[in-house]
Amino acid sequence: MTVQKTRAAVVTGGLGADLETVRRYLPAAYFAFMRGERIYIIGNDVAGWTLDGYVLPRLGSGLIAAREIALNELRAASEE
Repeated sequence: MTVQKTRAAVVTGGLGADLETVRRYLPAAYFAFMRGERIYIIGNDVAGWTLDGYVLPRLGSGLIAAREIALNELRAASEE
């Protein structure tokens, strides 16, 4: 049995960093959504599709900057 690790990130900038564009860069186990003016990403590391090993570098290849955030930071943003 593989343990999945839930992780989150926030898009911090980049040309063309709209929600639909960000979603196109994500593997199936990750999801992007908006809160206010910010785009957040949440998902599970599965079978090598990890936040730091795939998602963030893949976004970077499209000149979209993002950084990992703690899940409690994501919860706080969801409550705004």
